[in-house]
Amino acid sequence: MQALYLAGIIQELGFVTGANQMPIIVLTVLVQILCIYHVVSTGRDKYWIGLILMAPGIGSLIYVLTQVLPDAGKSRTATNLKEGAIKAIDPNRELREALEAFDLVESVDNHIRLADALYDLERYEEAEPHLKICLQGAHKHDPHMLLRLASIRLELGDPTTALTLLDQLQQNNKGFNSQNGHMLYSRALEASGNTEEALSSFANLVEYATGEEARVRYGFLLQNAGQNPEAALIFEEVIKRVGRGTKFYRRAQQHWADRAKLGLAGQRPPSLE
Repeated sequence: MQALYLAGIIQELGFVTGANQMPIIVLTVLVQILCIYHVVSTGRDKYWIGLILMAPGIGSLIYVLTQVLPDAGKSRTATNLKEGAIKAIDPNRELREALEAFDLVESVDNHIRLADALYDLERYEEAEPHLKICLQGAHKHDPHMLLRLASIRLELGDPTTALTLLDQLQQNNKGFNSQNGHMLYSRALEASGNTEEALSSFANLVEYATGEEARVRYGFLLQNAGQNPEAALIFEEVIKRVGRGTKFYRRAQQHWADRAKLGLAGQRPPSLE
């Protein structure tokens, strides 16, 4: 009845006529049901149900604007989208804020924040000293700092030191596991010319790694080692996995699927990044 009332008002205003009423009625009722379900499932005050029913359309709109959207804005996905947009518009914003915080207090946390900001901008040589300063005392064997420092050394073309740092991490942090660390170790082995060890490390990594980066890198390493049939199987698997993944997964992994297609065609991109 409420939905019919709304449809009648809309028709009088000239927005819908005849056959166009039914979709409006169905949509209005559906939105009401979803809003009421949200009220009940989230434990909100029951007066919202009365508003949604008594003022169809406008009641649901008020509820969505005041109750649903603010919560959605706090979700991890929304936060990531917001941060991504900020980085795209102003890529130096985090660096400026990190520098301001560091100028106020030269704490370990601010050293790390500044190092991360510089790292994200690929200013590795500037980031490195901040991490080295922190790797003392209680933080001497901090696994996360060692991981980031090893990554910097690898990016700067020093895989030997990267391997040393990762070995140090494992020796002093028994039981510490990190997919990112395993990836770094595999890449450092490859970059240092230890092909057989790198192949073994990547083979273990792809058994549990999320995302397609590890498989694509493993495929190209197999290709470089002359194991073309094995490489082709890896590239085909990547393409299939991305193709049958969710819309979000396809979007997130399309870069690696494109690299796999090049590998399958016998081509290697200038950079895998």
